[in-house]
Amino acid sequence: MRPVYETSKDREREGTLAGKIAVMWDIQAKPNPKMYAIDYSFINDAGEVEGFGEIKTRTHPFGTFPTYMISSHKVASAKSLASATGLDVFLIVEWSCGTVGYLSMVNAKPDSIQWGGRKDRGDEQDMEPVNHYEMRQFQIATKEQIRNGEFD
Repeated sequence: MRPVYETSKDREREGTLAGKIAVMWDIQAKPNPKMYAIDYSFINDAGEVEGFGEIKTRTHPFGTFPTYMISSHKVASAKSLASATGLDVFLIVEWSCGTVGYLSMVNAKPDSIQWGGRKDRGDEQDMEPVNHYEMRQFQIATKEQIRNGEFD
């Protein structure tokens, strides 16, 4: 079995970001079970799921890289969940500079698909097909917009 690299600090940062999104979208963010394919469900006041979010916090500022890279398998899982539920799945990212952006994992088309992944852990299983999305595909919210509730 593969090691799980996600730490409690990672989950805490993801929870903080999911909470910001929940406030901005006037919805509740509920963490999905630990090994669920997608991190969060977004729930309305009636208890109905309205969508899902894959939450990422990055350790580099927005624009450091020309694209955002994510596992093609993760995107396939998002599309499968969307197909099963009829609901959208968003990739929601906060970069170290405080910029927050999102895109639909269902509707966004990758700008390229390459062989890639993390190389810093020495785990050959980290290399796989990955989707690259140019930053222009993200809807962006600045810290100021987040504070003012303009991120919709």
